[in-house]
Amino acid sequence: MQEIIDKIIQQNSALFGIDSNIEKINVGFTNTIYNINDTFIVKICTNQNNEEKFKKEIDFYNTNKENKLIPKLYYSSIDKKEIPYFYEILEKVKGVSLYNVWHTFSEEQREEIIKQLCTAMKQIHSNISNGYDWTKKIKDQFILLYEEAKELSLFSEEEQRILDSAYSKFDKYLESDNFVLIHNDLHFDNIFFNDGEIKLIDFERSMYAPRDFELDILYRMIRKPWKFAREETEQYTDIKHYSNIMSYLQKYYPELVNIPNLYQRLAIYDMVYFLKQLVEHPEYEDLKNDVITGARIVTLKDKMTINDGIKAKI
Repeated sequence: MQEIIDKIIQQNSALFGIDSNIEKINVGFTNTIYNINDTFIVKICTNQNNEEKFKKEIDFYNTNKENKLIPKLYYSSIDKKEIPYFYEILEKVKGVSLYNVWHTFSEEQREEIIKQLCTAMKQIHSNISNGYDWTKKIKDQFILLYEEAKELSLFSEEEQRILDSAYSKFDKYLESDNFVLIHNDLHFDNIFFNDGEIKLIDFERSMYAPRDFELDILYRMIRKPWKFAREETEQYTDIKHYSNIMSYLQKYYPELVNIPNLYQRLAIYDMVYFLKQLVEHPEYEDLKNDVITGARIVTLKDKMTINDGIKAKI
């Protein structure tokens, strides 16, 4: 890859200058990443299987050029004419992930960070798309995984009755007519903090979806913050430090949480998420409990409040 990065540096000398300092960063498995002059990141898609996601990230940057809370995209190429890979040149984000510092913040600082996050999400969500059959998409994902789980005999007859009851309500709760661009991987490892300000990173999973689906990862992180932390920051994830995040979201981005049947919808997303993990790791009993807990919330008749949702240990 040395020849490739040297050629990229040469082609973009007006941006990098001469005698650039090149440092390879050993993160990730689908892309090769270099730090140039401690100012730029060159991200090269060296795994062809990741090209669709890589292009999605480039499209995301181009769609959100005015958003100051994401890195700047200086250049991208997907033609493979001179460089035989997709690649992009990005602003190097300074600071550390929120997981590194969240436990050190006061509640006033945490509220300010979530306020900034809401501003970033609002700008991203201002990109609107035509709708599609969201209910079918989620139902198809669930059924495929559920059939695999049945083949593995992961659920008892009583547990299957609970899951079947919840599934019968998918049509009622998943109806959607408002589709926006979402980050789709919002957890604190993808939010960098520097000198009081945040920037979001990693947009390869971005997609158009109902607005509330942005909460899928974020709400799960609030309840299980350790789940998305790196090994070196997992020790800092105390759940009590995350207990007010939904309230801050309600305050600064009410359109995100004031959605009919929000917690039933989030519970359905949990069912799919944890069922996928359970099929892959049937030895973990907790994952089965997470799926069943989600199903029980879906079948609740009374509307859940924000506090109810936070208390639900899914």
